[in-house]
Amino acid sequence: METTKSVLSQFEKTAGIWLDSINQYSEEQFAKKPDTDSWSIGQVYNHLIVGTRLYHLQQIALCLESKQSDGNAGKTLAGKLMFFLRSFPPMRIKVPPSITYTPAQPPNIEAMRSGLEKLILIMRGTERNLSAASEVSKTEHPALGSLNAREWFQLIEMHFRHHLRQKKRLDRFLAS
Repeated sequence: METTKSVLSQFEKTAGIWLDSINQYSEEQFAKKPDTDSWSIGQVYNHLIVGTRLYHLQQIALCLESKQSDGNAGKTLAGKLMFFLRSFPPMRIKVPPSITYTPAQPPNIEAMRSGLEKLILIMRGTERNLSAASEVSKTEHPALGSLNAREWFQLIEMHFRHHLRQKKRLDRFLAS
């Protein structure tokens, strides 16, 4: 497993791509969708920011607070493969639209810029707390199996990088 400092450095690099790119969109482009089943680029930003804050970072907090050991629980085959490759598979992961999973269209670009800037600061603070994290205190990811705090932290970085593929598709759509 990579060091938390190297994961943070890669996260900051990837988040920087998202932050720099946000300036290229108009408010209209930010909300435009290729079709009814697809997300707008604004929804992708919202998914990354809100999902990280309300899900991934909460899992890290649970791992850090936990006094119980779930050290025997492991990753699924998909989880083992992803962490071995340090990346999501190079394929589209399609989840059916739902109220609980489909991100809302954000109010505006500035809200997402501010949210991303705050998230970068939160990630820096979180990285400092990971030195005290137990390897055996884990929470369950629905597809990847049991992950400890450092693995959840690494998953955030991989998730941001994974969505760059979606961003590239949406950028091509918006340019056409």
